[in-house]
Amino acid sequence: MIDIYICEDDKKQLNVLEKYISEIIMFEEYDMQLALATNNPYQLLEYSRRSENVGLYFLDIELSREINGLQLAQEIRRLDPRGFIIFITSHSEMSFLTFQYKVEALDFIIKDNPVKIRPMIQDCIMNVNEKYLSSLNSNRNKIFSIAIGNKRIVIDYEDILFFETSTNFHKVILHAQNRSIEFNAQLKELGPTLDSSFYRCHRSYIVNRNNIKEVDFTNCIIHMNNGETCLLSTRLKKGLK
Repeated sequence: MIDIYICEDDKKQLNVLEKYISEIIMFEEYDMQLALATNNPYQLLEYSRRSENVGLYFLDIELSREINGLQLAQEIRRLDPRGFIIFITSHSEMSFLTFQYKVEALDFIIKDNPVKIRPMIQDCIMNVNEKYLSSLNSNRNKIFSIAIGNKRIVIDYEDILFFETSTNFHKVILHAQNRSIEFNAQLKELGPTLDSSFYRCHRSYIVNRNNIKEVDFTNCIIHMNNGETCLLSTRLKKGLK
């Protein structure tokens, strides 16, 4: 998933950007979420620091704060090296500074024509989605892809904790580091499609061994590194050991 952030000091403009981006995500069904829309660059940095997802950042250059958008972008680049940065500003003459600050901006959108802002934002989001999926697909053994309706969700193997049989018929719940997704599948069919990191530890669970924190073999409980737990059957203890 991609987290989208907006930092804009003009309240009216902030609301417009928030509306445009929310509509684009919903209409296109991208695996993205609007994580924060704010006029406070320090709040954005705090949210980015806590997030485990790749970020897409829409930044104004003039923020009426101790730091400007270019300096904010430098801090973002330290926190999120893989993130995508897009500047939205009325100062076209400042575009060359993005190279001076070495923030590797993906695009530079000028506010002088409000009619063009929405399609340009849409193009940027589409471009980011393509780049993100391409980077994941460059190593197909490291990703898991789920089709839900017309939407396709791609998750890194390293983010998957375990798969659990749902109480809903012919459905499985994928437990990831920061979300759960229910989709149509059965564990017995799912197992052979996964790599050797995953182990069928119970009739209702397939666990990612790379994300196990500890195993209580006495009580047959597997503790994951995010605090979640899953069950271990007695007859499958030996294989997990």
